[in-house]
Amino acid sequence: MADKTNIPVGVRLSTDIEYRPDRPTPYRARVRWTDPTSKRRQSLSEGKDSEEEAQEWLQDIIEAAQAGLIPSLATMKLAEYGEANMDLALRGLELKTLDPYLSGWRMRVVPALGHLAVRMITNASSTAPCRTGSPTSTAARR
Repeated sequence: MADKTNIPVGVRLSTDIEYRPDRPTPYRARVRWTDPTSKRRQSLSEGKDSEEEAQEWLQDIIEAAQAGLIPSLATMKLAEYGEANMDLALRGLELKTLDPYLSGWRMRVVPALGHLAVRMITNASSTAPCRTGSPTSTAARR
């Protein structure tokens, strides 16, 4: 996903909600836009349990697009983002530090925060107390 480009501010999004009764999540919320560089129609959709949930999801995508985020990046999970950009994040590091950094990513960051959307990650979520017994837990720091 590293090859995605950002939506320039002002690109028009079209949204719709489709009811599909034969599905476990019957409301499909979809957002579409035209990429100005490739002139291709892009689309992103997600199934929801209720029409209200679908409307909230669309509103979140619209707000992210107004902030300059491409909709597919606005919903990207932290684990996916890390895999797509790990080479960039590790550039310039000495070889002896790569293994500990990657191990910390795999063993601590991904299990704790990897399921969250990147735009949901805040300073508060990254400073939450660690598991008890961990060397970095609140009790161990005292």
